[in-house]
Amino acid sequence: MKSGGAVSVVLAVLLSWPVSAAAQSARTDSNVSRGDPFSSDPQAPGNVLREVEEAEMEREALFPRSPLGGFRDRTYQAKKKIYEATGFKMGLVIQQLGQGISDVQPGFDNSGTAADLDFGVKRELINKGQPNHGGVSDQLQGRWDYGTTGPQDLGFVSLASAGGTANAWSRYQPTFLSRNFYWQHGSKEAGWAYRVGKITTDQTLLTSQYISPVTTFLPNVGTGVFAAGFPDSGLGFVGGLYPNDRITIVGLISDANANRLNFGDIGAGDTYKAVQLGVKLLPLTPKAGYSKFLLWQSDGTKNGQPINAMTGQEGWGFAMKLEQELSSDGRAVGIFRYGRSYDNSAVYKEQAGLSFILNDPTDFERLKNDAFGVAFNWVKSVAAGARDEYNFETFYRFPLFPAVDTTLSYQSVFDPALTREIDQASVFSLRLRTTY
Repeated sequence: MKSGGAVSVVLAVLLSWPVSAAAQSARTDSNVSRGDPFSSDPQAPGNVLREVEEAEMEREALFPRSPLGGFRDRTYQAKKKIYEATGFKMGLVIQQLGQGISDVQPGFDNSGTAADLDFGVKRELINKGQPNHGGVSDQLQGRWDYGTTGPQDLGFVSLASAGGTANAWSRYQPTFLSRNFYWQHGSKEAGWAYRVGKITTDQTLLTSQYISPVTTFLPNVGTGVFAAGFPDSGLGFVGGLYPNDRITIVGLISDANANRLNFGDIGAGDTYKAVQLGVKLLPLTPKAGYSKFLLWQSDGTKNGQPINAMTGQEGWGFAMKLEQELSSDGRAVGIFRYGRSYDNSAVYKEQAGLSFILNDPTDFERLKNDAFGVAFNWVKSVAAGARDEYNFETFYRFPLFPAVDTTLSYQSVFDPALTREIDQASVFSLRLRTTY
């Protein structure tokens, strides 16, 4: 806790540090953020900023005139001036989810709603606008339910599913907290980057722009590789090398006792270590994603208690994500994910999933940026006596207004792992995502 407090103070000072005249006068290549050098997760702080900035310039939607259009234009101009004067970038994304399940255990809720808020702030302190820039990033995240049961609890509790039905859609107590708070230096363009501070491991490793509970698929088994035994958000270090556009090498070490509510207990000496190789195997377009191969080891937690995707026990494992464009225009993408843990150190002993995404399936100008997806997932829980569980999901996402995405989703869960009372359940979901 003492070391966590010290890091917090240092980062807070850096956030308030005046930008030098040289940094202020540095050339800016683009007003649009480059994104996160380590992660393609839409919820990663750098990617939140890039999405917001791109959405501010996007006008195609089913209804092209947004009720908030004038407000968005004014805030865009204001944020641009703030960045030019101070080096601060900021963006806000709010998403809402409603979900209902056809069959649940007796006495449990069969529907629930929740909201998720991501507010990203970045301040470039050195080499502003350049590939080798350095600065401080913070991600404030808020989550709350509108009733007694959030969608994530519907899957884990009401359905007794190991694979879940809505990853991360559950309330925080307190409602708002900082998931990421770190110093970052470098970029892919520079060929290197590192990050030190409070980091979120499952936002950093094995990510894909097409696999996220806020933009595409929903269940835990369909969006997270929990067989990799990820710790919670906590103090850590990430370093990356980018020798060319097709290869990335990332190393990470973080506190195994991490707790998103504070800075964990890095002084206990329990750590989570991982190394990841990313390769664009057969890219057909410049926007092709990386296939990623991960090897990890965890010391477990100091008291053997579960945290996030960890059971609290020492162990190791490996995981992979194979991502490949299936059409020459990059619209069709296939993704295979697999993970295996050993020594019962992760909540999933083994998992696998196959996903297919088609971007712009309608080819209709007003529905530009829509997407269709299908996925099939399997999970073997570490829980004693658990059944093998299977999940099928399909979704369609379209822009209702500029910067307002609407997603309709259907899941079919077969053999929920932690009960013998339900053999199959249907899950219906409606999700709204708005950028500011």
